[in-house]
Amino acid sequence: MLDVPLCYAGVELQTSTGLVRLHAESSAVMLSGQQAAVLAVLLTARGVPLGREAIWAALPRGYRPPTAAQVGVVIANIRRKIGAARILTGADGWWMRDPIAPEPLDGADVLSFGGLRLDVEHRCVLDGPARLVRLGPQAFAVLRVLVEARGMPRSGRRIWSSVPPYDRPATIAAVGAVIHQLREHLGPDRIVTGGGGWRLAGPVPPRPRAAERAGT
Repeated sequence: MLDVPLCYAGVELQTSTGLVRLHAESSAVMLSGQQAAVLAVLLTARGVPLGREAIWAALPRGYRPPTAAQVGVVIANIRRKIGAARILTGADGWWMRDPIAPEPLDGADVLSFGGLRLDVEHRCVLDGPARLVRLGPQAFAVLRVLVEARGMPRSGRRIWSSVPPYDRPATIAAVGAVIHQLREHLGPDRIVTGGGGWRLAGPVPPRPRAAERAGT
């Protein structure tokens, strides 16, 4: 490991000692040699997502976990020390949060439901407080339809017709394949099948009273 500090996203790592200075908090924490090596790889990538295989291969041999699959465990331990929000997770791997990158904020261009926040302008999806999910235009458009439905089921035909033509799946049947992709990114339990279509898991929408159903 090089005996020079690495700085990015408000984090400064002294590679020779494992000392990490957190600029926003004006505090410091100590990492183990292996943790410092993994953080050095993420800092050097400067916000570019890296998968576990790429991180494992970039580590000096003496600091590599036994298998690439254990890289995630090391990153979880780093998060406990420097803060979970500093290292984001997505389909492409892990990356350091860029403090000047656009983040979803409350406002007219943000849609929220079921623990998801969609920044429509930047096409960002924030899952919980720290996990940024990267989606293609088609998957984002389908997810937006489900978020706007706020827990009500939407059929494949209705989803297909609600998506702008330039982001629309090739056929109505292809909506199911996009839903499958979303489940891979968000988790299999986030999108529920039933009621003639799909809906986002969240608060159960209230059922209309008998008088309302009768139109009285």
